Amino acid sequence: MEIHKPHAAKTWREFTVELATITAGILIALTLEQVIEWQHASHRAREARENIRVEIADNLGFMDVRQGIEQCISARLDEVLQMLQDSASGKPLPDPIWIGHPTDFSMRDSQFRSASQSGQTSLLPTAEQASYASIYASFAAYQEAQAIEQKAWADLRTIEQRPVVSPIVDWQLRSAIQQARSARWQMEISRSLAMQASNAVSVLPAKYAPFTKFSACLPLRTSRAEALKFVVEGRPSRQSYDEP
Repeated sequence: MEIHKPHAAKTWREFTVELATITAGILIALTLEQVIEWQHASHRAREARENIRVEIADNLGFMDVRQGIEQCISARLDEVLQMLQDSASGKPLPDPIWIGHPTDFSMRDSQFRSASQSGQTSLLPTAEQASYASIYASFAAYQEAQAIEQKAWADLRTIEQRPVVSPIVDWQLRSAIQQARSARWQMEISRSLAMQASNAVSVLPAKYAPFTKFSACLPLRTSRAEALKFVVEGRPSRQSYDEP
């Protein structure tokens, strides 16, 4: 095979043709590189979006489960307050007493944090990024309020031991009731904001029903043994462990 060595252009016409050929080759290479980068970025953005939206749907589903027992939570707080008022007038505490506790779900954020730390969220449209940030801010506020609520209900459960309701104990329990109600109010606001922001990006709550029976929905005059049996029956695994 005969190989021709490159030679210098002899005319302006040849020079122009060679320059155009080289330039076209460079432009094609750059365009292909940009297309590949765009495809890679598009894939990363799509992956981040899908993972974040699943996580948001799960959290909204947890909120819906909790929302379904709000009537039980409100009624139990009213019952505890009534017991304190009766005790203040000289009426003994009933026996037995079962307080129970609200359902507590951790608001997940691992997918959103991972996508943010890796720079994947920056590949999404600005408005979409803002919506996700708003949703997760509401989740964080909801989680914080849940922690306050659980602490308040832990204090309320001391009444299951039927303590002597001194003025100090009375004040502590009434304070716990108020903290529980304030936490519920904050949770409801956070849930409402999360739902509004999620609707803006068309994310609906996941259908999630891990439990079918809830301790806070049991009658106040339930023994601890009966309550534990009831709650275990409502768990998917039927796992038995002591309620707090």
